[in-house]
Amino acid sequence: MRAARAALLGLLALVLLYPLARLLLMPLVSMPLVSMPLVSIPLGTAADAAAGWRPWLNSTLFALLTGLIVAPMGAAIAHALETRSGLAARALGLGLWGLFLLPGYVLTTGWLVVFSRPLLRNGLFGHLFLGEAGLAFLYVLKALPFAVFVARSTFASASASLREAALVLRLPGWRRMALSLRLVLPAMAAAFAIGAIETMQDFGIPATLGVTARIPILTYSIYRRLDTTPTDFTGAALLCWWLVASAALLTLLQCAVQRRWRAALVHGKARGQVRRPPAGGERLGLAVAALLLWGLGLAMPLLALAGVALAGAGEGGALHAVPRSLGYGVLAASLALCVSAALLRLQHGRHPLFRGVIHAGLTANMAVPGLVLGAGYVVAFNNDVLPLYGTALLLVIAYAAGALPMAIRLLDGAMAQRDERLDEAARIFALSWPTRLIDIEAASLIRPALHAWLLVVGAVMFELPVSELLYVPGQMPLGVAIVSADMMGRYGAAARLALLAMGVLAMLAVGLTWAVRLSGHGALRSGRRDELLP
Repeated sequence: MRAARAALLGLLALVLLYPLARLLLMPLVSMPLVSMPLVSIPLGTAADAAAGWRPWLNSTLFALLTGLIVAPMGAAIAHALETRSGLAARALGLGLWGLFLLPGYVLTTGWLVVFSRPLLRNGLFGHLFLGEAGLAFLYVLKALPFAVFVARSTFASASASLREAALVLRLPGWRRMALSLRLVLPAMAAAFAIGAIETMQDFGIPATLGVTARIPILTYSIYRRLDTTPTDFTGAALLCWWLVASAALLTLLQCAVQRRWRAALVHGKARGQVRRPPAGGERLGLAVAALLLWGLGLAMPLLALAGVALAGAGEGGALHAVPRSLGYGVLAASLALCVSAALLRLQHGRHPLFRGVIHAGLTANMAVPGLVLGAGYVVAFNNDVLPLYGTALLLVIAYAAGALPMAIRLLDGAMAQRDERLDEAARIFALSWPTRLIDIEAASLIRPALHAWLLVVGAVMFELPVSELLYVPGQMPLGVAIVSADMMGRYGAAARLALLAMGVLAMLAVGLTWAVRLSGHGALRSGRRDELLP
């Protein structure tokens, strides 16, 4: 067991710590650099303006603006979702999940299709969208679900006694609003930090609309430094330091606000609030919010993609990118879940410090942008010692390493609910190791493992920054193929790729879910452990 733990920790250090350390330490120590042309696709000429401080300044301003917008907006929507019932509230919540799952560059592609018509492109809204306003609009759309999900946890634990006490004491409306604001300030700080960090680390939107509008953005500038010949690894590492430092400062700001207003949450963990149907202006406001979210965030871009895909049905496209990325996703998801399950089993019963170090390392890796992780892999595995660069194996390993924190979070709760007496009973009855693994552990975890596996497959299929840096020449993954088609103005091909991939994922999810349901596995879904005891 000790050897297995050491081997697993060594594997995590090799695929997570070593690439990041190798990249980030390049500006600080003298290291042999590799100078070779990387795979490039026609993503525009924004690199002309990418030098200097402008990319960092632009990214910082967009991040702060997005955080300032989504923090109060997310708190208001979260309060409505936790305290109001009805069709509009359910539609708003479902729309947020759809927007959360929709990749940023697919959303941008849909809007580029909308404004590809000369009448719209040459109008006021077209000029606004193809500039800073369009980037800010898309950043807000993609960051809003994160802000709402963070704030909902605060309102979900808020006590109904606060409102009742305020009404009994006949406090005026502005005092009640001030109390609610004080309660939600920590959640708003977290929403601001997460929205700003997600905006600063986003690569899909700058790689599409940012290039079209010729606005230098930090993440795309990092990519361009790695895409030049000779490759500027040191310059890219310096920009990565700006990215990591900015995220760290935003996180410290969030922690400071939460520590200052921690007392506001002390009384928010008692009797929960009863959801009430909205009345009058509230019903109208929720309906308008749901319509705007569905219309601007989902309906318009997806309908535009569907329309251009049908209109250019005869246009050729790299449709082979869909099964290729699906295969990458299946391999990476299977690898990530196997490593996650092994790590969770091996850390069971260990000292809390051991578990804390593991989870802290994985959380830090989750905060690292995919672009930085991909750049680290280029530096770490592009040498004579570990010559994996340019192979599909390295691409799958990078996908799995990036998805590992998410897979562990999704499996942790399900594995923590397993009763250890199952293993004891299996050993008493002298069941073989394959029987215990398949008929007990796999059968009891198949439902949460399937959900985690599907989420990782979907994330890997539409992954963009790691794909841009590590894909094998001549074998474009899905994200690279879509963005490449965008930059060449082939919106029909990009739309068909995106819609076909979504359809394949939906059919895969439905088919596997029904197969598991018909098989009768997953008896632990109700949480009653005694059902599986002998």
